[in-house]
Amino acid sequence: MRQRLTLAVVGVVGIGIGFVLSGGVGGSEAEGGAPGADFPMAIQQAWFPPVGDYDTGGEPLDDERFDGLLAALDEALTARETLADFERQADIHLWSFTRRLVVPEVTGAQMERIGSYLDDLAEQHPDHVDVIDYRRDFLPSYARSRPTAPPLTLDLQLFGDTDRYPNNGEPFSDAQVDELLGTLDAIVNLPEIAADIAGEGAGEIGRFAGRLQRGQVSEDQAARIDAFFDELEAEHPDAAESLARHRFRIENLTPGRVAPNIRGTDTEGVEFALEDYRGKVVALIFSGQWCGPCRGEYPYQRAMLDIFGEDDVALLGVNSDAMLETIVQAKEDEGLDYRTWWDGHSQPDAETVAAEGPIATEWGVRGWPTIYVLDDEGVIRFVNKRGGALIDAVDQLLRDQRMREYQERTGTTSSPTRAVRALIVPASAAKEDPPEPEDPPEL
Repeated sequence: MRQRLTLAVVGVVGIGIGFVLSGGVGGSEAEGGAPGADFPMAIQQAWFPPVGDYDTGGEPLDDERFDGLLAALDEALTARETLADFERQADIHLWSFTRRLVVPEVTGAQMERIGSYLDDLAEQHPDHVDVIDYRRDFLPSYARSRPTAPPLTLDLQLFGDTDRYPNNGEPFSDAQVDELLGTLDAIVNLPEIAADIAGEGAGEIGRFAGRLQRGQVSEDQAARIDAFFDELEAEHPDAAESLARHRFRIENLTPGRVAPNIRGTDTEGVEFALEDYRGKVVALIFSGQWCGPCRGEYPYQRAMLDIFGEDDVALLGVNSDAMLETIVQAKEDEGLDYRTWWDGHSQPDAETVAAEGPIATEWGVRGWPTIYVLDDEGVIRFVNKRGGALIDAVDQLLRDQRMREYQERTGTTSSPTRAVRALIVPASAAKEDPPEPEDPPEL
């Protein structure tokens, strides 16, 4: 473990952690100690055989490996650490067991043995039947042949609540950056993640980057983050490519950074570039007709086209539909008259979703919609504002731009006397703003 970093964060308040569970099971918050001190014991030890041992390529799982997996589950669920906090620890153990059954084909006889084991477990722990049945319900859908196992931390929130950190592009404090780095350090040293940084660690490193995209880091803070990644890459050279993608996102796609240029063709086949829109406030929207939350943003986008129609504001889209006709028709039907790059051209075999296009890949987009708001100089100011919050963000930058122009024209730092225009969003567009997600859900 990186001792330099650990020493730097001694005394930082421990993070809160929670589960995303049906039924609302939540974690506790440590009163003190280093970040990671309150991680569940179910992830602090290697309780199960390596996930790779169950990568059969979709072939049936032999009884020997199945027996070993079921025995590991029983040992984990009867351990002293689990019994001391059964609901919290057992849920993770049951998930660890289930995710090892995702890639291989599980036989009917094996599924019957799992069912019998869970029946016995429910009898032994009648106060925790809900969490046992919750994981039991997952088995039929997960225990079938899929390409890869989902990550251990899929249902965990190891970085604590979003309100602990900036959320509107304001600066991070040194303590906040230390806490985030300390938490990430603890995460990448968890046994299952340390064994596969590029695979198991990708989601958590992505969440770390997502937190940084909500605020603004100083040059000194950026240097410390960069040094952390240097050290992590030195320890895990096989994960260099994956880590480079995360570093690009942190170094280039956080508030205060000039957005990388985008060059591609629009839905009519005409080439254009993001830099063509310097001088305008830009809402850059990674979206797709296949994506329900993306469609939920359409009313707000129509409102923006109406509200800012005569202003220096541009909505620009990056579309991930597999078929060009899909987005062309959707934009016509929905009244979304703004320019869009079609990013699905690089995946000719995709049927509906083409989410690995060159633009989305370069920008590290793994959840849709992903939205960036740029000021008139091309600097990223906000990330993942949605609904009315997106309209407010654009309006704020537009007012900032007008203020600068006023001050330059008059040679003064005083404010204009006229009242600031109020935004009136059509009732059909914004009856209720959608909640801001912690991070866009991964595809």
